[in-house]
Amino acid sequence: MAAKKKQKSSAPVTSSVEKKTSKAEKKGSEAWKRMKTIVHNHVVPPLFLVFFTPIVQVLALKAIPGIPFEWDRILGNAYSWKVVTIFLSWALTFLLIPGRTFEGPATSFGYVPVYADNGLFYYATTFITYLGLHFVYPNLSLDIYHNMPYILGSLNIFALALCLILLIMGKWRPQTSEKMPSAPILLEFYRGMEIHPRLLGVDVKQWTNCRVGMMAWQILIVAFLIAGGRHGVNPGHLANVVIQTFYITKFYYWETGYFNTLDITLDRAGYYICWGCLVWVPGFYTYSSFYLVAHPSTLTEQAAFFVALLGLFIVAVNYRIDYEKQLFRATNGNCRLWGKPAKSMAAFNQISKRTSTLLLSGFWGVGRHLNYTFEIIAAFLWCFPGYGYGIWSFLYFFFLIGLLVHRCYRDEEKCSAKYGHFWNDYCKRVPYRMIPYVF
Repeated sequence: MAAKKKQKSSAPVTSSVEKKTSKAEKKGSEAWKRMKTIVHNHVVPPLFLVFFTPIVQVLALKAIPGIPFEWDRILGNAYSWKVVTIFLSWALTFLLIPGRTFEGPATSFGYVPVYADNGLFYYATTFITYLGLHFVYPNLSLDIYHNMPYILGSLNIFALALCLILLIMGKWRPQTSEKMPSAPILLEFYRGMEIHPRLLGVDVKQWTNCRVGMMAWQILIVAFLIAGGRHGVNPGHLANVVIQTFYITKFYYWETGYFNTLDITLDRAGYYICWGCLVWVPGFYTYSSFYLVAHPSTLTEQAAFFVALLGLFIVAVNYRIDYEKQLFRATNGNCRLWGKPAKSMAAFNQISKRTSTLLLSGFWGVGRHLNYTFEIIAAFLWCFPGYGYGIWSFLYFFFLIGLLVHRCYRDEEKCSAKYGHFWNDYCKRVPYRMIPYVF
């Protein structure tokens, strides 16, 4: 009896401790959420604006030995403004040409974005035209290389002005019925206001992301290869450009698939995505190629060939992963992956209130974001020809790791909100994110 009384008296004590622990955990969770909100809303926007806006020009000067810093570079020069204006107009023209269109996924408020479906044609025409211009302007690539800090200055000014226009449009003349809660003005400028704004008759993000940023990446790395090859093509530099060119060609071949990614469906048109594609992509994504002009790769022909071959294979696998999901969607799951009928699980989209399916076969049955893994490996391989010059040629590789790991978590947060417990079930069936048995 004594033992029973003692047992009864101890039960309320345990319950009280559990309640206190639960309250403490709840308070800790709320405090963490408040801290994340403060950092996201008030710390990140000004920090990114102050750091990233000027750093592209600083890095450009670092890559060209003996060039002192001059304040006028931040404003561009006559040559840089001419180059930027022609290129922006060229990219815009191809979006205005009548032709096939592609409808992207509908937003939660019912808007269906419409895109020009001529990416591969635009890419091939621009590439061939740029190479052909060297017959009438032999020093074109060399002049672009020497004026690169000025070109980045012009792009910076244009991009910041565009982001300001998009902020004003989104706050006072929104193009959709979406209701946005008020936020700090720097956050609104950094994040953007609208998901699919249109300007000059085109989708802004297709213009900045696909037609300016990605094409500038291609043109610039070719320009740097030509500028550095006045006395013969360096095999390591060639490998660097060949891998990237294959990667960018793959992007344009797959452009309509890009319209289903976070950049398009989640990120708003503001500093983060539009400035990033107009300035950060041309200035930083091309940096491994830019750096090799004044710092020639020391790879032998055999080593460069091996790196290029391996890089092409990795990019092909990266494309295959994206293709599997695109094929699965296009056939409503009636397809074969790895020689077997595709497996999937049913899910309910809590935002659109529609049933959906999650792919469990092919690469998507091995890891939830293996496309990111192979993209990182490809970046390492095209940065590798700069081995021997310290960290500079590998800056993009390290940046990409941070970007894609962060994007992996953002994507999963979005999917969790979208599918609820169905996403938890999916994660149990495909437990790894980017590296099987590790992460």
